[in-house]
Amino acid sequence: MDAYIVEAMRTPIGKSHKDKGSFRNVRADELMAHLLREMVHRGVDPKVIDDVYVGCVAQHMEQGKNIARLATLLAEYPESVPGVTINRLCGSSLQALNYAAQTVSGGGGDAILAGGVEHMDHLPMTAQADYNPALMGRFEFPFNNMGLTAERVAEREKISRDQQDRFALRSHEKAVLAQEKGYFSKEIVPMSVGGELVDKDQGPRKESSLETLATLKTVFKESGGTVTAGNSSQISDGASLTLISNKKMAQSQGWKVRARVRSYAVVGLDPLVMGLGPIPAIRKLLSKEQLTVKEIDLFEINEAFASQALACLDQLEIPEDKVNPCGGAIALGHPLGATGTRLIVTLLHNMERLDQRLGVASMCIGHGQGIATLIERTT
Repeated sequence: MDAYIVEAMRTPIGKSHKDKGSFRNVRADELMAHLLREMVHRGVDPKVIDDVYVGCVAQHMEQGKNIARLATLLAEYPESVPGVTINRLCGSSLQALNYAAQTVSGGGGDAILAGGVEHMDHLPMTAQADYNPALMGRFEFPFNNMGLTAERVAEREKISRDQQDRFALRSHEKAVLAQEKGYFSKEIVPMSVGGELVDKDQGPRKESSLETLATLKTVFKESGGTVTAGNSSQISDGASLTLISNKKMAQSQGWKVRARVRSYAVVGLDPLVMGLGPIPAIRKLLSKEQLTVKEIDLFEINEAFASQALACLDQLEIPEDKVNPCGGAIALGHPLGATGTRLIVTLLHNMERLDQRLGVASMCIGHGQGIATLIERTT
């Protein structure tokens, strides 16, 4: 039995800033509940939902105690609708979607909501982390320092500061153009916050330039470093959500199936070069489906850092014009647990806009993992 994407939506992505962030006064559970309510507004009867899978990394405070279930109750879904929260770090919501597809294709449910949420202002990345000293001592440097892993990739793959800054600039240019053209309008669900309508991502910077990026100091290595705040993903707040269904349920509810979740893959690799995760993940995925990179029409590969994104494109031999046509996390932001399904949401809408058939979403994952998902348009 095949699993299909019926709906794909997200909130705007706000900067994680205590004074200027779009969602500084909005809780994480409310961000997810906002999308859950939008599903109902779009004609989804919550009574037919078998489960709600939500990816989230920092699972404590307002994101703790199973935010999937709590957001579902907050959205006033029937008490009969359960929810489960999933953590594969950055890949959490893409894993949620993959699990949803597995559940539907295996006959364990007819309709699953799968998404993710992260409020990195309210719940910082470093909050309540307690790594085992014995584990930390096994590696050359702290493997939980994502910036240092990006520096390692840049050194190993001989990726210069200039290359990284140019890639970052292109991400902003593509995102700004997409905003001006209205390409995000179909995927973003606006939200009223304090009497003001938040309807677009905060991150893209029209004023960005190579000259400006070149002035930024390196963040993780004082001497010889190349990774800066400008060529890294932005710390952000946001949520994303998809509806995964089999064809019989979709037909009975009058839902339009838009794409088939065709295959998925996860891998592990050296935590010190975690940014290279999409390389083995995409290779594993395409091998399963007996496809080549050239046969994939469009990619959404998360821009955790420019260094790792460039390394992935180079080793996979993916032309840059087939990747992130509306910019990536360097411009849009990377609300950890929400990004995986955000990639799918953006990928599907771009595939529809550009009339493409096959698309792959992939991302690196902290502590050394990679994940990838293949979708195929059906309309």
